[in-house]
Amino acid sequence: MIQFFITGTSSGIGYQLAMQALEDGHKVVGISRRHVINHPNYRHLTYNLNNYDEYKLINFNINKEAEKLVLVNNAGWLGDVKPAGQVSPASIERAYQINLIAPSILSKLFIEQTEKLEAEKVIVNISSGAASYPVSGWSTYCASKAGINLFTQVLREDYPNIHSFAIAPGIVDTDMQGEIRRLDTEDFPDKQRFVDYKDKGELSSPIDVASKLLKVIKHPETAPDCVFSLRDT
Repeated sequence: MIQFFITGTSSGIGYQLAMQALEDGHKVVGISRRHVINHPNYRHLTYNLNNYDEYKLINFNINKEAEKLVLVNNAGWLGDVKPAGQVSPASIERAYQINLIAPSILSKLFIEQTEKLEAEKVIVNISSGAASYPVSGWSTYCASKAGINLFTQVLREDYPNIHSFAIAPGIVDTDMQGEIRRLDTEDFPDKQRFVDYKDKGELSSPIDVASKLLKVIKHPETAPDCVFSLRDT
């Protein structure tokens, strides 16, 4: 049995990953502001990852019967999409809190609370292709995802006994994609490209992405690298 801890389980990839893990007979602890999953093997922690004071005392409450312990830092926020000089300081802070600071702190707490346990351990940080190239108007999103990539690589160096990955899921049909398509073209000149992804059926489904993530979690030795995209698997 695998014990999962997944952030952002109220929708999209996080929701689908939690549901598939539960269907496989595993136990899941979801961490998000909204509680939408009801299952005997599911437990919910209502935290706002923009507020460190809410989750700093989190107790992962490890199931001692688990053969594998898995933390999936899935929650993310696109932030204000505007030229960098027009983004509010509050938006900048929130984007870094959710996309970089919270995953870093949760990883630290997970490692600290599980270090004496013999179970196999996996940490998956959900990254983005935008971590590898600049996208106009996405300064904080690109930077925070690039940061989580390098943080994960350092985790791998510091803890070689933990399977640590930063995984870009590709272009997925989630609420975030809908948000992108509703942006003002003046703030996001590349909007039409994302509209075309939807119109041409080029978006991956959260169900398919969750299935691929689950395969990596179950068989981490098959992953191509510490940082990679599911589109390359």
